[in-house]
Amino acid sequence: MSVEVPELYRPTFFQPLPLSPGQFVFGAAYLEHSHINGMTEALINAGASVKWVYDPDPVKAAAFARRFPGARLAHGLDEILQDQEVRLLAAAAVTNQRADIGIRAMQAGKHYFTDKAPLTTLDQLARAKTVAAETGKRYFVYYGEHINNEAAIHAERLLREGAIGRLVQITSMGPHLFQPERNPDWFYKAEPAGGILIDICSH
Repeated sequence: MSVEVPELYRPTFFQPLPLSPGQFVFGAAYLEHSHINGMTEALINAGASVKWVYDPDPVKAAAFARRFPGARLAHGLDEILQDQEVRLLAAAAVTNQRADIGIRAMQAGKHYFTDKAPLTTLDQLARAKTVAAETGKRYFVYYGEHINNEAAIHAERLLREGAIGRLVQITSMGPHLFQPERNPDWFYKAEPAGGILIDICSH
């Protein structure tokens, strides 16, 4: 599956890498946020291949597999992590669970690609940094506003062309709208979501 992106707005992340089919295989898990779809599309457009999907809710997993036909339904996260062909785990779990999932992935020899915010506590940050250093695996974060937003991509191009001078700082502050009909209950609770500062700072 591919996503057509106008040339003007094609970010670096979407540029295909020199990969042959099956050379870079990844799995997806914990589909709590719809960003997992953009994350998966971006990886596929870069040349990666999705092999597995897992979510405790089989309805979510089945919908993902229909959208990305290459993904097989896994019975649990371990099935993905034990697959030696898988090089990266992409996940969009409940925010305060993301660090522990990433640590498990890195300890299993996989890189980790998580939705933002990537964690909620300084203890999680310390543990993730330690495990990344121990394993040599990467803990990547999907900041969709930076790579899938037309305004941000156009600004990046203008910067590269020297049209707007030297970049000193970028500040983006945009908490989510209050949309309880679209967002799960945990999204509005401080402990699982991390609180409003986590949301603002991850945008």
